[in-house]
Amino acid sequence: MRTLLLIENPHSGGGKHWEAEPFLEKAAEQGIEVRHEKPENPEESTRLIEETKADAVAVAGGDGTLNPLISTLIGRKLPLLVLPAGTANDFARSLCMPEKPEELAGLLTGGEIAAIDVGYANGKPFLNAASIGMTNTISRLQTEERKGKLGVLSYAVSAFEAGRTAEPFIARFEGGKARKDIRCIQLLVGNGRYYGGGMTVHADATLTDGLLHLYAAVPRSLFGMAALLPFLRFGHTELAPEVFCDEGKEISITTSPPRHVFADGEELTETPVRFRVKRGALQAIVPRKETT
Repeated sequence: MRTLLLIENPHSGGGKHWEAEPFLEKAAEQGIEVRHEKPENPEESTRLIEETKADAVAVAGGDGTLNPLISTLIGRKLPLLVLPAGTANDFARSLCMPEKPEELAGLLTGGEIAAIDVGYANGKPFLNAASIGMTNTISRLQTEERKGKLGVLSYAVSAFEAGRTAEPFIARFEGGKARKDIRCIQLLVGNGRYYGGGMTVHADATLTDGLLHLYAAVPRSLFGMAALLPFLRFGHTELAPEVFCDEGKEISITTSPPRHVFADGEELTETPVRFRVKRGALQAIVPRKETT
């Protein structure tokens, strides 16, 4: 690798979580020429990726910064280096990325390229998890101002507010291992391991297992939702009472009434929705696995 396109979202994480200089200095020490850009919108970022002749692309931002770029990165077959500069950085956490800029730059020569799964909701790609229900209210409450002031704690504040106003709905699941109708307050279909500021999709989920992991929770009181949080935090929803779990390469969901579908912090589509996973669709530069 000799050349790199670095796309930095200066607004991610309230603009507080990323220092470019240590990264650029370490890259220069390794003989890598970096083109450093700070586009103001996803369209400009996409254009930069489409036109670049660099060997790889680094993106400094959160999951919302990455999501609009997935299709272009896949189409160009360019390796992606994720620089965790957002509020939650769930995709970077799933990839076990370091936080220090100089360590991230070191991966350009000392890391390895892994083929990462990508989820799709009605044909639109996502990295972490797609949700219907209470989590969508949380996404709407997660304003840039709130994230800038509270950081990752903002998710807990928004979750408490959402729990007071969330309305149940009927969901029908097809695909996976079962067909089932459930009255839900929240459901999630996960591709990666983490979502929502460090919550775990499933204890066994990885970005390379070729599976989507589903859970659906029935309506419950605020106390009941609080009791559910430890199961969600550590990815053991199959042990939680009144939670339906499933997995598969494709899962279709119909809801009554229709519901919006959010993923990576952005609204993607609405129900009915067909989820699928494309195995190894995205190339990512990750820490090299230790061998014994």
